[in-house]
Amino acid sequence: MKTIYKYAPALALAAFMGSCNDLDTEPMGGVITEDQKEQVVANDPSMAEASVNALPVMTKQYCGVYGNSSVQSDFGWPASMLFMDSRTADMPSTTDGYNWFADGLTYSDKTATSRSTNFMWSTNYNMIYSSNAVLKTIDPETDNPALQYYLAQALGFRAWAYFNLAQSYQFTYVGNQDKPCVPIITEENSDQVAVDGAPRATVGEVYDMIVRDLDKTISLLQATGYIAPADRLGKQFMTATTAAGLRARVHLVMNKWNEAAADAQYVIQNSRCTPYSIAQVSRPSFWDASDNSWLFAIAVESGEVGNLHCWPGHFVTFYTGGYAQVGVYRSINKSLFATIPATDVRKGWWCDENGESANLDAAHANIIYSYFESKKQAAYVNVKFDTYQSMFSGICYLNDIPLMRIEEMYLTLAEAQAMGGDTGGAVSTLNSFIQTYRDPQYSCIATSATDIQDEIWRQRRIEFWGEGIAYFDLQRLRKPVDRVGGGFEPSVCFNIPAEDPLRIYLIPQSEMQTNPAIGANNPEGAIPTPIAE
Repeated sequence: MKTIYKYAPALALAAFMGSCNDLDTEPMGGVITEDQKEQVVANDPSMAEASVNALPVMTKQYCGVYGNSSVQSDFGWPASMLFMDSRTADMPSTTDGYNWFADGLTYSDKTATSRSTNFMWSTNYNMIYSSNAVLKTIDPETDNPALQYYLAQALGFRAWAYFNLAQSYQFTYVGNQDKPCVPIITEENSDQVAVDGAPRATVGEVYDMIVRDLDKTISLLQATGYIAPADRLGKQFMTATTAAGLRARVHLVMNKWNEAAADAQYVIQNSRCTPYSIAQVSRPSFWDASDNSWLFAIAVESGEVGNLHCWPGHFVTFYTGGYAQVGVYRSINKSLFATIPATDVRKGWWCDENGESANLDAAHANIIYSYFESKKQAAYVNVKFDTYQSMFSGICYLNDIPLMRIEEMYLTLAEAQAMGGDTGGAVSTLNSFIQTYRDPQYSCIATSATDIQDEIWRQRRIEFWGEGIAYFDLQRLRKPVDRVGGGFEPSVCFNIPAEDPLRIYLIPQSEMQTNPAIGANNPEGAIPTPIAE
């Protein structure tokens, strides 16, 4: 039986997290000013290190929003990934009461008190407040390399958080630049906002800020030599290529095709990352941030996850003995699966209509089939993701979580080329990538820019299934959430138009009540009527 808990305002938690360091108090309990903090950091840059290190930790924070382990969907950004993926047409799952993400599946999350909107708002504004706390302590014109690195981390994580919010609380950028989005809170206005509140900035204003922050992040990290993702733990932090990858995403949303192509090419050429080979993804994988494909990641350490209350416990099918054992497993849309050729290695990322996958060895297969009365009942279930070191108990919850892989940059480049007028270059980029890394027999037959874009979208749906970007693709491409023929339960077999009010969240009730300047909320929308198949 699930229980919904009262939303904890983001400001309270963020202020606590942002201030829990040695910069806030003097001996004998005196409180030091922001100017004094800046001077302390200038004299000893290491004083800012703990606050900066806390930023990636916030992406995986257990019980960070509700503060209560009974809310089993409270485990940082990976929970937001599941909330958003559940809203798509690509991830059928049960509406059983054990599914903590069923609100997105049913679209009953379009309320001002829903768990998902509270979680999205709080998770990202906590990051913004903590980033601002770092920025307050560092002179933006500093020439100290250590401080420039810390400044870049705070700006990069803030930009990422605002990009998440902008895509969740208003429709896509093009044509909506003047519509209300989310409040802009920075290190410069945060004290005044705490008193007077903050209005919703326009979509255009929010995106302008995101791009400015990412521009500065990239230039600072280039200047200090942090170009490519390093080791597993290093991939939790921003590098110049990580930030350029994020900016490529932003430029796609803004339809700035030349800029998106340039960013993608920069990442491909300078990140030292390479796509997974066909051999590497011919078995369950995608659990280790040290894999050379990963650009940006959540690297999980022992003690940082809570039993089943984590991404593998809810999502990695069957091997964890988590929610899959009570029937809450996730599958691929069977119509999308049917478009994957048998020659494509990704066909084995899910079981086929007979419940079989060429990617499964005996150990993995035995675990999966033990949950079903017959093998065929495993049709279309997810076997893309493995558990930590292919362990099937205990420590298996230590999966790292991918936030960005280099494969995305190849598909971004191809889309930007097509929409920017170079359809021949786009087809060449796409063919080269797919033939080399996924399907040697692939050949793109699309010729027009929009048809190539649609084919790339299909490739993105397959390649990044379960990685938390599919819903944002639906929004930016203005695609319907069309579940007809996808294998969904009849009660959630919807076809929701691209700009239906249901497609964006309502601002949380707590924010509407406590922010006197917030203005009007988004329109509510009505729960859709299921479509009989």
